[in-house]
Amino acid sequence: MEEFCIIGDELTVTGMKLIGVKNCYIADKENVRDILENAVNKFAIVAITHSLSKHVKNEIERIRANNKIIVEIPDREGGGEDTLRKLVRDVIGFELKKQKQEKFTK
Repeated sequence: MEEFCIIGDELTVTGMKLIGVKNCYIADKENVRDILENAVNKFAIVAITHSLSKHVKNEIERIRANNKIIVEIPDREGGGEDTLRKLVRDVIGFELKKQKQEKFTK
């Protein structure tokens, strides 16, 4: 079993390949389910972009319940902040809120 792959849109996959990441798969909402199912059987860790993960939420939960690692990564539509907030909440047991800082002028 290979270690890691990325499932994403064309822009994300192109960027990942440019920085040397192998095992990248271009997907869209029509074929992401099939690509995900094939990837979890071949790779120990699967990273999927936030926008594509929305189309396969149930599958991701089912796969994670079987102790497979699926990581949602941010893409141009977002997702990074929500994912990070959830990870922090799960680890420390409560949610951190960001407060606006007031600017002081002299």
